[in-house]
Amino acid sequence: MRIFLTTAAAVSFFLGAFGVAKAADDNGQAAEKGKARVGTFDSRAVAVAYASSKFFNERLQQMKTQLAEAEAKGDKEKADQIKAQGKSLQEQMHLQGFGTASVKKYLDVVKDKLPAIAKEAHVDFIVSKWDVVYQDPAVEAVDVTEDIVKAFEPNAQTLKSIQDLIKHPPIAEEEIRKIKD
Repeated sequence: MRIFLTTAAAVSFFLGAFGVAKAADDNGQAAEKGKARVGTFDSRAVAVAYASSKFFNERLQQMKTQLAEAEAKGDKEKADQIKAQGKSLQEQMHLQGFGTASVKKYLDVVKDKLPAIAKEAHVDFIVSKWDVVYQDPAVEAVDVTEDIVKAFEPNAQTLKSIQDLIKHPPIAEEEIRKIKD
C-alpha cells in the first residue's frame, strides 16, 4: 500500500509501522538492518510547474469568465471578490514558488500519477523536502522532484526555469511578502 503525506511524520510512522529498525551490536552501537526510502520533492518546482500547466490555465480562465460575467451584470461586490481572490492566489503562488509554502492542492491535480512515481522510485512515502525536520540515518531520501514536475507536462522553458530556481535556496516568507508587484 502506498501512502502520501506532506509532513515529516511519515518518516517516523514508516520506521515504526514497517519495522525498519536498528539492532544493537556488541558495543551497544546501532547497526542498520534496512533503509526506509522516502521520496522528497522541492515544492517550489511543483509550484512553477503548476503555474504553467493546463490545470492552472483552466482555473485562471474560470476566474476571468466569472469576473467578466460579474462586471457585465454590474455586480461590483462579486467582481471585487473575484479580484481579491486573484490577488490572494498570486500572493500564495509567490510564497510557493519562491518559498516553502505547501503545494498539496496542486499535487491533488496529479494524484493519480503519484502511485506510479512512487513505484518507479521504490518509495513508500512522498513528502516535501522542506517538511523534513529530522532524518534518521536509516531513512534514504530519494528526490522525485523531476518526476512530479513531469506530471504537470511542462514545456522546455518551464523546465529551464525550474532547473535555475532549485539551484538557489528558498526565500524566507517575510522577504517574499516585502516584494511588491
